[in-house]
Amino acid sequence: MKRVFQNYVLFLILIVVVGCSKNLPISGTVTFSDDGSPLSAGAVIFDDGVKQARAAIKPDGSFVMGFEKENNGVPAGNYNVTISGAVKLLPNPDNIYPPPNENLIDEKYANPTTSELTIKVDGSNSKFNIKVDRPKK
Repeated sequence: MKRVFQNYVLFLILIVVVGCSKNLPISGTVTFSDDGSPLSAGAVIFDDGVKQARAAIKPDGSFVMGFEKENNGVPAGNYNVTISGAVKLLPNPDNIYPPPNENLIDEKYANPTTSELTIKVDGSNSKFNIKVDRPKK
């Protein structure tokens, strides 16, 4: 009985520690590595292997990260970074579905195993600048 009580107490402590972990405010910009101009479309995704946080990229390249909801930050940890939806819609006079589009960045950034982007969130920095390459031609 004492062992069951000890396990129960440990379980409650774990829930409190995990449940009370504080999200850290994270923002930044996504720019092109060749000229520093902003990426103006898509979403930045932080993935720690269990959960994902995401933020829309604004027209000026800026983003504010959210974990459970938009703009509420992320817990401390190491994250693989991907970028999705970074496309420009092309004219579609024939109403083709899905509409034709053009990738704005190299396709490697859409996959966590090839993006080569990582970020460590530890409270020492709340602004991150992410540089991406244009598509290879």
